[in-house]
Amino acid sequence: MLRLQDEARVARLRPVAGRFLTLAFDPPWEDESVSEGQRPPYATMSVDALRAMPVPAWGLDEGHIYIHAPGPFLAIAIELAGAWGYDFKTVIGWKKPHFSMGRYFRTIEEFVVFGVRGGLMVRRQDLPNHFAGPVGEHSEKPEAFYDLVRAASFPPYGEGFQRQARPDFTNLYIESPSMAVAAE
Repeated sequence: MLRLQDEARVARLRPVAGRFLTLAFDPPWEDESVSEGQRPPYATMSVDALRAMPVPAWGLDEGHIYIHAPGPFLAIAIELAGAWGYDFKTVIGWKKPHFSMGRYFRTIEEFVVFGVRGGLMVRRQDLPNHFAGPVGEHSEKPEAFYDLVRAASFPPYGEGFQRQARPDFTNLYIESPSMAVAAE
């Protein structure tokens, strides 16, 4: 039921106009290999739908991209970075404080694909390729991730599939006006 409500909410969203030096995405991966009870309580997207997003238009000629990916989607996240016009550079690890479930191994880490467009270097060269942080609600990312992005990459920041508003990260999707308002 929650997923159906979220699908209705998502249908009302439209992409913002704007260009950003840094983009962050936590894609709502569609995973048909898990049972209905294991699927997330929100709308998901196929890889083709993700690939079709207007990410190239949001990115400036030089910039950074961060794409969250659980292990089974890591290769796809790297492919998406390329499809969106970014060169894959490295994988960043999120070390979680405790094990979660997994298909082959118990998972204690999630990954973030980091890509670059136009050769833009990071702001600092002393940053590790991992961060530690608590696990929140389903798909919620810890503040430590955003701290790493701020330390490594340049504003303005755009975020797709934002779970929590942050003043320095623009949500890349906004609600469309209702039909009544749009008709006026």
